[in-house]
Amino acid sequence: MGRVPSKAASGLRRVEFPYMKDAHGHDAPIIYLQVWTGNRWLYLQAYVDSGASWSVFHVDVAQLLGIKLNKAKRRYIALGNGSMIPIYLQHIRVRFAGVEFLAPAGFSDALRVGFNLLGRAGFFTRFAVSFNDRARVLAVTRLTRK
Repeated sequence: MGRVPSKAASGLRRVEFPYMKDAHGHDAPIIYLQVWTGNRWLYLQAYVDSGASWSVFHVDVAQLLGIKLNKAKRRYIALGNGSMIPIYLQHIRVRFAGVEFLAPAGFSDALRVGFNLLGRAGFFTRFAVSFNDRARVLAVTRLTRK
């Protein structure tokens, strides 16, 4: 879905995600990833935000995944405008750029931006991420383990 695999100069697998239109019709680094529901993979869209420490999904996604938020760890995160919102942290199984792994994710009904956010935790340690706004492409290269 919207991704173009290629080989990077180093021989590592590189996947390019053409930017998608946001709700206002602007090109944005919005990607598809898959999340495991317990019996099937579900496609979700998320805005890739290198300034976000955590990925944050709406609480409706937690319900689709069968996650009981009352059993998840609650913490507060700061938004770019300085306000704080509660998120409920849980590890979820994801498929992204051809790789399957567990990633921490927060769930909240307080984000109120109208889309899911894909943040750094769990993703930017596995992938080198490059934003090319001129070409309107997000390039992701899998990092090798040390």
